[in-house]
Amino acid sequence: MPLLFQICVRPATIACLFSLFLAPGVRAAMDPRFELDPKTLSGSKSSVKPSKKLEKRSPGEYGVKSSTAPPKGTFYTVKPGDHLFKILMRDYGLSNSEADSFIEEIKRENNIYDIKRLRIGQRITIPPVQRRPDGSLKLLQSVRADNSRNYNSGAVPEQSLKLASPVSELSGQEVIAKAQNVLKRIVPLKLEQQKPISIQTPIFSLTLDPEHYPSFARMDGGRIILDQHGSIPPLVKSLIEGKDSSVRIVSEPPLATKRFMGSILEAAGFYSVEDDFVMEFGFDPKLTVKTDFKIEKNPDSFIKQDVDLINSNRVSLPPSLKDFLKKEGYSVHEPFALLNPLAQRDSREIHYISAKKQGDIVKGVLSAFSVSAEKDRLVDVFAADNNGITLSIKADLYFIRNGQRYIITNFDGDPVNYTLYRILETKGYNVIMLEARDGFRRVSEKIISRMKIKGVFAQHGLLQETSAGYSLQISGFKLDDALLPGGGIFMTDRAMDRVVRDIFTESGFTVSNR
Repeated sequence: MPLLFQICVRPATIACLFSLFLAPGVRAAMDPRFELDPKTLSGSKSSVKPSKKLEKRSPGEYGVKSSTAPPKGTFYTVKPGDHLFKILMRDYGLSNSEADSFIEEIKRENNIYDIKRLRIGQRITIPPVQRRPDGSLKLLQSVRADNSRNYNSGAVPEQSLKLASPVSELSGQEVIAKAQNVLKRIVPLKLEQQKPISIQTPIFSLTLDPEHYPSFARMDGGRIILDQHGSIPPLVKSLIEGKDSSVRIVSEPPLATKRFMGSILEAAGFYSVEDDFVMEFGFDPKLTVKTDFKIEKNPDSFIKQDVDLINSNRVSLPPSLKDFLKKEGYSVHEPFALLNPLAQRDSREIHYISAKKQGDIVKGVLSAFSVSAEKDRLVDVFAADNNGITLSIKADLYFIRNGQRYIITNFDGDPVNYTLYRILETKGYNVIMLEARDGFRRVSEKIISRMKIKGVFAQHGLLQETSAGYSLQISGFKLDDALLPGGGIFMTDRAMDRVVRDIFTESGFTVSNR
């Protein structure tokens, strides 16, 4: 097995070092940074076992689970200033909404009553979540093998809900390579930064194997050395950083991608790095975009519209949204995205009613319901009988839906006409009276109420893609009815620009003009 790093020291210096390490009374006076296991210098294979160490830690700490063992949680020791939301978002890479969905389970698991009043040093069980292929999270359940026996004996089966660090569909090396590629686009590597670490002095020479210790560029021309297994001894760290102040050594496992990227970006020396950056565009429709990191390379990056956004999500933003952000001065980087935007699970059609005249609004609403209406139909109030009396009234629109007869009329306030329409209702007609001032919302409310369709006017979040970091809210009617196309539609009069339409379309919706 090749050494991960090499240190060559003169024999006299080695003897001096060993005498310092072993002499009574001297060890306590040594700077702990310079304490080093002598086996490291001798090249003993037993002193360097990064792969075995990582394999042992990974089931809990890095979210890599055994296929046979039940899922177990990890333990977290509370530090000053911690609360549950901060722990889940900072150390486990969950978004705010993802953390919120699991917070009650963690409180029950640990008997916590106030998420912001934790004791320093308190040990918390962090239950494991599995990230599904679509990017969403699933709380894993671990049931004891003797549950069936407990159940048969009348005892309540014991169920342990645990939460583990989010897992990655990528290997550690793939995560590192993708992170290197995205950082190169932000901070191009100079020739000097691509060479392996090599320090030569009259007393010692030191080199690091770049295969085991990958590097990233820093803004000041220096570089970041990744010690993902924490295998560089304090002495070697001190030697490197003491000889080259532009080097930063980061010890972070790559599988927790958000935390990993945060550590790399923090060490890169940017002018500004902001976590969980949120942007809102428009009012109605309102587009909200949340990214893991916003990077300003220089003090004038924002003015020059040269801002970089990095997401560690598995689901990418829609192409139209990334193009829109680019025009706004934001370059989006998604190094770990494995999936295209999700096809919207609630795939209801969106009907945009652009008409302003009441008659056209009614026509658009009925068209959204796939209803064909007859104009100016004469409806009998009294049919001809033995007395020879016939009385009929004109309906502006008449249609039948699901065996029910409907009449839509413009009511002018005449009490006689009002009475005649009420008589029609006693004969089984569903009368919808519209007033001249009724616009889209009022017209729609009267029609859907009379037709007994479930729905309410509000600003609905039709797109709430927390796994991809964006949402789209728009005012209108979210309607559910077995007779509607797909079992439900969305109806709105809010104008949608091309970007909004494209985002809806790329997320699985169908947008129609009425």
